[in-house]
Amino acid sequence: MRFRAHRFRLRPGVLAIGCLWANALFGDGQALPFRTSILPLLTKAGCNTGACHGAATGQGGFKLSLFGYDPTEDYERITRELGGRRIDRAAPSESLLLRKPSRQLAHEGGRRLPRDGNAYQKVQRWIAEGAPFGPEDLRVTAITVYPAESFLPTTNTTFNLRVTAQLSDGSQEDVTSLALYSSSNDGLAEVGKHGEVHVSGRGVASVMVRYSGQVGAARVMVPFNDEEVGGDAFPADNIIDQHIGAELKRLRLRPSSLSRDGEFLRRVHLDLTGRLPSIEKARTFLGGPSSPATRRQVIEDLLASSEFVDLWTLRLADLLLIGGKRASDDATRAYHGWVREQVARNTPYDEIVRALLTASGPLTTAAPANFFTLANDPRDLAEHASRIFLGTQIACARCHAHPADRWTQDDYHRFAAYFARVSQEGDTIKINSRGEVDDPKTGVPISPRPLGGSTISRNLDADRCLELAAWMTDSNNPLFARTIVNRVWKLLMGSGLVEPVDDLRPTNPATHPALLEGLAEDFTTHGCDLRRLIRSIVTSRTYQITSRTEGLNRLDDHFFSHAYLKELSAATFLDAVAQVTGIPEVFDGYPEGTRAVQLIGVRTPSYALDVLGRCSRDGPCDGGSRPGGGLAQALHLINGGTLNAKLGGGIVAELLQRVSSDRERIEELYLRALTRRPAAEEFTEWEPRLASASNKSEAVEDLLWTLLNSREFAFNH
Repeated sequence: MRFRAHRFRLRPGVLAIGCLWANALFGDGQALPFRTSILPLLTKAGCNTGACHGAATGQGGFKLSLFGYDPTEDYERITRELGGRRIDRAAPSESLLLRKPSRQLAHEGGRRLPRDGNAYQKVQRWIAEGAPFGPEDLRVTAITVYPAESFLPTTNTTFNLRVTAQLSDGSQEDVTSLALYSSSNDGLAEVGKHGEVHVSGRGVASVMVRYSGQVGAARVMVPFNDEEVGGDAFPADNIIDQHIGAELKRLRLRPSSLSRDGEFLRRVHLDLTGRLPSIEKARTFLGGPSSPATRRQVIEDLLASSEFVDLWTLRLADLLLIGGKRASDDATRAYHGWVREQVARNTPYDEIVRALLTASGPLTTAAPANFFTLANDPRDLAEHASRIFLGTQIACARCHAHPADRWTQDDYHRFAAYFARVSQEGDTIKINSRGEVDDPKTGVPISPRPLGGSTISRNLDADRCLELAAWMTDSNNPLFARTIVNRVWKLLMGSGLVEPVDDLRPTNPATHPALLEGLAEDFTTHGCDLRRLIRSIVTSRTYQITSRTEGLNRLDDHFFSHAYLKELSAATFLDAVAQVTGIPEVFDGYPEGTRAVQLIGVRTPSYALDVLGRCSRDGPCDGGSRPGGGLAQALHLINGGTLNAKLGGGIVAELLQRVSSDRERIEELYLRALTRRPAAEEFTEWEPRLASASNKSEAVEDLLWTLLNSREFAFNH
């Protein structure tokens, strides 16, 4: 009768004794540990992907954790489940673990471990050694990808990446052949199974590398042009321009020229206040001498205005999801008022976040406590907090290790434990003395730990939110400052240094890593001053260059060689229509003249805002474009009341009464809507139309309608 060692039910640690016996039979070499030697082979072969045994219910009665996030459970399933019939220690080559993926037996997944391959031989050896789990504390702690950045002088080039794993025992292993690779842009850089990178395009791509629960990335850069950009093509006005200019020079991208005065004036007004410049300001600015000093004065005036407070209150309200479906009207009003007060005072951003994370009490008097109404479950609250304040998506780690980041289930649930004692009772947020998050595997309550931290909280009786807020806003927390800097950068520049803005991770590197780090450090050093950050960005040449492309920089949508078009938000667009036409939008419950950006919450009825795509605040609204659009919006702007109801009176009637010249009427409407005077060909188009019109009012209305429906009006450029 053949002896089958797997019938003995031994613990993983006890199997170390079996390794001594295995070494006596198979040599003096160290036995292969499951976690760091065998599981990576199965991962590389694709056995534990979502399409195979890593699916939620597994395949063919055999389930593995997705991408090997749970080595202990995988070991149990391979060596002990169904009586351990998947391995045969006495005859390793007869093991199902080998026969199926080598297609000696039918296998729906195809041939994954060819019999003549190294992976097959290694698994066979492991089984012969007694299938040990190995040291329970042995694991991969980090991986290093070399080269971390490859700057290639030309395209159509191939090179190899090298990946080294650092283990918890201090040793290192070359795992290049076992790591998993994926490219952010296959059209530029295609990566093979063993880290060979073939570059066939120009620009920048990143290669994500994953191995044994750890992740890394490598950047690949190819200049857009074979000829260098000579001269001082991008004068450096501040740290932003230094970094952007240096990168443009390296990528051989010629930057666009400085924006025209009207272009700058319209852009900065919309970005800082959500309003168009008045026609009086437009005429004064366009008619006066242009200089950096006059532009800086415009910026300072806008930063000090109440309209700035209105717009940036709206932007923080969208970020914090104020007044979503779970909030009451009174609580929403209090919460919105508190946020507006902080913006008006220029309260340091870290103080705002600490207040949000530590508040408790009645929602109408302890307004920042409304943050905790985003969810009832501590896990959901943890996901909101990590996304909003740390730019980190941890939801994947709720069920399994994050496939593209370093977060494990343990990281996820320990972070969620900070919110376990927060509860809502009626209209009051309470911090309780009891409440835990249980380990999903053991059911045992676990202590909180910061994301990426190594120290588990021991002061379990204290208010956990105080510890969380202190850690989150600490200057040594790299994610906190980077996240808000990246969000503000996107609002002003049209594209984040990291995209998406709520997905900061090692495998999603910034377009300009040193710039992001420098701005974050400056933000922290100067007291988390949001106005100072905004000022730094909008006074830079990078912000003030034109959106008109020049030469090859038309291909650039990441490196800021020209300004990017930014679609007006629903509220800003609606306010701009009211401002240009001179007829305000009316909102139920608000006095006449209230702007859309001043509305509290999102429940105020407004078909126009709905069809234009206002943020519902039921989920993130920082994707960069309005959630509305499509045919409904197009038809509404063509035939709906948002524009048409405002054409017959207001500015049209005023111009017909006040201005006698068609040319002056055309110029004023262009200045009001686009902050520029008409070009010669535009005068040529419209002057005859107005002069020959049998109904002058309708002709002027047609001109205004055309301007309001133009792409130039709908975008900040």
